[in-house]
Order: sequence, then structure tokens, then C-alpha cells
Amino acid sequence: MRKIVLGMTMASLVVSSVLVAGCGAGGSQEAAAPVQAKVVPVEVMSAVMGSLDKGRELTGTSQPSQQVNIVPKVSAKVVSIPVKVGQKVKAGDILFRLDDTDLRYSVEQEQQSVALSRASLAQMEAQTRNGIDSAQNGVNQANSSLSQANSAYEQAKNSIVNAQNGLQQADVEIARAQQGYNDAKTNADRMQMLFSQGAVTKQELEKAQTQLKNAEIALQEAQIAKKKASVALKNAEESKRSAEESRKNALASLQTAQKQVKNAKGGENIEVARQQLRQAEVNLQIARDKLANAVVTAPISGTIGAINGEVGDFASPQNPFIVLANLDPMKVVINVPENLISLFAVNQTVDIEIPSLKLNKNGKVTTISPLNQQSKGYPVTVEVPNPDGKIKGGMVIQVNVASPNAKKGIVIPTNAILREDNKPYVYIAQGDKPVRKPITVVEQNSERALVTGINAGEKVIVKGQTLISDDVKISVK
Repeated sequence: MRKIVLGMTMASLVVSSVLVAGCGAGGSQEAAAPVQAKVVPVEVMSAVMGSLDKGRELTGTSQPSQQVNIVPKVSAKVVSIPVKVGQKVKAGDILFRLDDTDLRYSVEQEQQSVALSRASLAQMEAQTRNGIDSAQNGVNQANSSLSQANSAYEQAKNSIVNAQNGLQQADVEIARAQQGYNDAKTNADRMQMLFSQGAVTKQELEKAQTQLKNAEIALQEAQIAKKKASVALKNAEESKRSAEESRKNALASLQTAQKQVKNAKGGENIEVARQQLRQAEVNLQIARDKLANAVVTAPISGTIGAINGEVGDFASPQNPFIVLANLDPMKVVINVPENLISLFAVNQTVDIEIPSLKLNKNGKVTTISPLNQQSKGYPVTVEVPNPDGKIKGGMVIQVNVASPNAKKGIVIPTNAILREDNKPYVYIAQGDKPVRKPITVVEQNSERALVTGINAGEKVIVKGQTLISDDVKISVK
């Protein structure tokens, strides 16, 4: 086949040369058509860190690094499934939808309940405000009445003092008038006797009698003034008693009005209405959450592993409807016997071989259990990169742990190595170009070689490399 390809290439070159010569002879200005580069199909394998010493080989099966059983939070009929088995999804992508008709009705009902509860609370608050205002008006009126009663009481006390002073003054006036009357009576009697004896004139007698009459009138007026003062004192005392009663009643009214204000501000009914509103709002949120749960989304990024139903089936929280698995990285759990567990450490790099894929990779130890599970060994979890998804769940994976003194470095398949003048080299695939790299073989066997000169992760061409030259392109299978 190689010879045929070369023959065709040479024939093409000859034809091209003839065409170029012919064009030159004919004087044509058109350029000759370019020769298309040959494309060589190749296979590659990543260079990995490891050693040729297989050491100890332990076997396990591949598992997703994370597997989630997707169940709906509500029970309903499935109306759409926009994903397929094997499809990759991102966290938050829609996996399936449920019939949400009843859930929407529930949301509307709870919205109405919230609206009614809010209206009831608003009405209750308005009534409470009116009650507080009315009670406060009662307090204001009671304060005004108490102020008036206190004023009347003070006035009554002042009236009593004035009446007592008037009564005392009346007593003084009576005493004075009585003394004046007694003096006038004595003088009149003496003048009468003297007039009878002819010692005084009639005019003098009449003058004495007039003075007596005036003194009598003055005494009577003083007595009348005392009676008025007594009545005034009695009235003032009655006014005081009335003012005291009014003040007592006004104080009781004030206390009652203040209690009414306190009761109005207590708001027991308002608190009940508020609790009802809060409960209605909680019920509305629950209904909205249930409606949102009718759209089931991916909790993690991964690959759809299984779909346990179809559109029209009934999904419920009791059974997983979709199985979602994270396949990159994969993991393998191996049971390590007691005599080998010391060879493992967390974050340690180990060699991985997958016989069914004829694939060698590096894995990383992520966990080491300190418990020997039912005498089967200590479970060790190894994480295996799987960016291309070639590793499937349940594949047999061999974990190779080299002995502590084994040489470690870049390991590649032995059949990838070419030699020129007894100098080894390999081809590295970079896009559609092969890049030749000289290497140094540290150690090798019939299958693998420990080399230097390339880096872990570089794509080493392991098949088709003998057909490669500098002027060809490659296509990686």
C-alpha cells in the first residue's frame, strides 16, 4: 500500500510537471494547481507517569464518581422529557416536566387566601385605630372633667375660707352692734329718767331714743349678715362636697378611659389576624414551591444513565425517574489486603489499565478506609480521568502499584518508538500535524518503555507512525 501511495504521488508530480511545462510553452499566465497533502490515519495514546514494574495488580470495576437518582418532589403525570440516555447535561438543565394544572390551581387558591387575610388584617387594624382614637377621646374628656372638678374643688375651698372669714366678721359686727345697742339702751333709759325729772329736754330725750333705734337696726343688720355668712359657709361646704364627688367621678372616668386605651392597643385580635396572614403566606410559598418542582432540573452536571419511564407515565417521589451520573472522573474501589495497604497513600498516582479498551492511564488515590471490610481488605478509592467518556460503568479496571524502589517516569507503548541511525524518537500528534521528538529510553520491555524527552499527557502516535513524513497530515482515530 505504501508503494502504491508513493507511486500515485510520483505520477501526480509528473503530471503536474507536464502541465507546468505545457503552460510555459503556451505562454499561459495561470498558476498550476497545488498538490494536496496526503492524510494518514493514526492512533494515539497519552504518555503517562508510571513505571515498568507492574508491582502489585488489584482489580475493581469502574463506577461513576457521583450518581444521583432523580425523583420529583411531587406526584404527577410526566408531560415532557427533553433529554435522552447518554446525553450530557449541566447542573440546572431541565430533565423532565410534570403536569402542573392542579398545582397552578393551588397557587391561585393560596393567593386568594393571602389577599383575604390581608384585607381582614387591614380591617382589624382600622377598627383598632378607631377604637384607640375613641378611647383616647374618652381620656381627653375625662382629663378635662377632672380638671374642671379640681378647679371647682379649689373654688369651693376658697369659698369656704371666704365664708368663714365673713362669718367671723359678722360675729365681730354683731358684738360691736350689741355693744352699741346696749350703750344706746342705757343712755336712752337714763335720758328718760332725767326727762321725767325735768333734768333734760325733750329734744335730748328724742335724740337718745333715735340713737337707740339706730343701734337696734345696726344689731339686726349684723345678725342678718351673720345668717347670710352662715348660709354662704354652708353653701361653700356643699359645693366642696359636690366638687369632691365630681373629682372622684372624673378620676374614675379617667382610669376607665385609660384602660380602654390600653385594651384597644393590646391588639389580641390583630395578632390573631397577623398569624393567619403569615400562615396563608407560608401556604402560598409551599404551593409555589410545588409548582416550581413540576419542572425537574439536574442537580449536578453529568450524563443521563437511565430514564425509567416515558411521557404520560406517572412519576412520584417513591421511585427514581432518571439516573444521572458524573462520568468524569470515574472511580474504582479496590479491596487492598493488609500486606499491601502500606503501598497506598492519599493523592498518590497509580497506573490504571482497562483491558477491554486496551487503555493505560494514570489514576489518583482519593480515599483509604482504615477499616477492613469483612476481612475482604481495606477499600481504596482511585479516581480515573475520563474526559472522552470512553470508560463506562462496570468495566474491569486493573490498578497497578509499583514497588517503592521501582524507577518512575514517562511511560509509553514500546511499539510507538522509531529509530533512525539507532537514535530513538516518537511522533506526537498536535492537531493534524505530526511532530517528531527525540527521546531517551531509560528502560523498556516488550510492551512499555520508560523514556525521557516528552511530557505526560502528550498524544504519542502508536499506529500509522511508519507512514508519516514531514509533508503529510494526520487524522486521529
